[in-house]
Amino acid sequence: MELQPKTEPEATALPPAEATNLANAWVGLAGLNADARDATEAEHKLSLREAMRLYPKAIFWSVVVSLVVIMDGYDTALIGTLFGFPAFQKRFGVAVPGSTTGYQVQAKWQTALGLASPLGNLVGIFLNGVFTEKWGHKRTLLGAMAWLTGFIFLAFFAPHVSVLFIGEVLCGISWGIYTTLATAYASEVTPVVLRAYLETFVVLCWGIGQFVSYGVLDGLTGNKTQWAWRIPFAVQWAFPVIIVPLVVFAPESPWWLVRKGRLEDAERSVRRLTTTPPGAPADHAAVTARNAVALMVETTQLERAMTEGASWLDCFRGSNLWRTEISCVSWLSQVLVGFAITSYATYFFEQAGLQSSDAYKLTVGLGGLHFLCTLSSTLITARHGRRPIFMTGAIAMSLVMFVIGFMSVAQDKRGGSARSYGFAGAAFYFLWYACYQLTIGPMAFIIVAETSSTRLRSKTISLARNTYNIGVICSSTVAPYVLGSTEGNWKGKSGFLAAGFSLCIAVWSYFRLPECKGRTYEELDVLFAKNLRARDFSKYVFDRENDVERKMADIEHVE
Repeated sequence: MELQPKTEPEATALPPAEATNLANAWVGLAGLNADARDATEAEHKLSLREAMRLYPKAIFWSVVVSLVVIMDGYDTALIGTLFGFPAFQKRFGVAVPGSTTGYQVQAKWQTALGLASPLGNLVGIFLNGVFTEKWGHKRTLLGAMAWLTGFIFLAFFAPHVSVLFIGEVLCGISWGIYTTLATAYASEVTPVVLRAYLETFVVLCWGIGQFVSYGVLDGLTGNKTQWAWRIPFAVQWAFPVIIVPLVVFAPESPWWLVRKGRLEDAERSVRRLTTTPPGAPADHAAVTARNAVALMVETTQLERAMTEGASWLDCFRGSNLWRTEISCVSWLSQVLVGFAITSYATYFFEQAGLQSSDAYKLTVGLGGLHFLCTLSSTLITARHGRRPIFMTGAIAMSLVMFVIGFMSVAQDKRGGSARSYGFAGAAFYFLWYACYQLTIGPMAFIIVAETSSTRLRSKTISLARNTYNIGVICSSTVAPYVLGSTEGNWKGKSGFLAAGFSLCIAVWSYFRLPECKGRTYEELDVLFAKNLRARDFSKYVFDRENDVERKMADIEHVE
């Protein structure tokens, strides 16, 4: 007996080559449903401690791939801070009589350099959606590493600010690939119980990159030579030297191998990601790998049965439209809850009444707070679902931003020490930032990785991350006009804008954000297909026989 996919054109919606691979791969999987059922039960029974004992290799490889995100965080903190370096100003600026250093980077080039990396990200993120599905995570990552290593030379040897801009855009392509690829890989190589922790580690890597950047720059603040700005760029060459030798030996995502019909390779990948417990039967590793791959095959076929193709347009069809909406809004919310403020935190502190030196020290402090709060967020994630954490975070941040806004209004009416109000506003901003890093900051990464369907994951994550980047570009463009003393001069009152957006996000999450904690990808496919209300996801009792096996019986026949 052998299972074969039902030969209905509307059920496959795949290129001929892929459809053939999958059809050949399914031959001989007569026990598919039973194996998949065993894998699902094993996933739900797995505790955190057991998962760490059985999947140390999966954790290790997920951590290795996530390290590339450090490079994105490093560059994000790098460019904005270099604007204040005298050597950087002299090399890329113009003479400005009366200024502290005698030179200043023109405003148009400050804006351009600030947007260079996000613009490169836009391209890299879409390329990741194409390349990852075609070549796999591993080869795409190694290719992006080679690309970045080459184009760091443009930034390091840039003779003019325009060349530096081009170099940052081209390097940004690799950083865009890293951010989306690391998120997808972490979600595909680990069991359900570990998913949130390793997605949170992706966020932590971004914060580590910022912290490393601040450390490098702090050590060069007194350097007046060209190396004050060249060394920070050169440090980026150290990351590929450390990461590439490890990635070369990393296993490919078994989900990607299943989608390509390479089931034997997928089983080998699963065995490389798991550890056989002491005293287990001799065939334990083989049975575990077969069951896991069977669940992947069944999930993939179930998604195909729901008339789902694998093109960009399929992200906006049927229940996938809702999944794409959730992913895009979740990541965009990271921008909206601190709109026009987080993009220019140092500038916001200065406009609130602090000296430049105090503002810079506070910005460095944010890097440390990012690290501590992201680590602490794992304790909250382990105990509570995605939906309540996300909603609570949005409401809390809205309240804090309202306080910042009203404090600014009070200062305008009553007067008083600008420095005192500045530190008070900064204190509440730190409170807001702690709320962000404990809730929406890491939670958006987890939601995006879990919500997207397995066959559209790379494309959905690409769309979501580019929605975030477009939001960053808008926020960075608007911020100078909102905060600037010669423009809107809102100062702390810009908190009202961010507070309003936060309330909108809270309302959206109540009606549109479902609870995905503890669900396998197959279960999520069924729940989204049922068009349940977002607040009913957590209450739904999954019945495998009715929800999956009957559906599979409708689209397959046993010979």
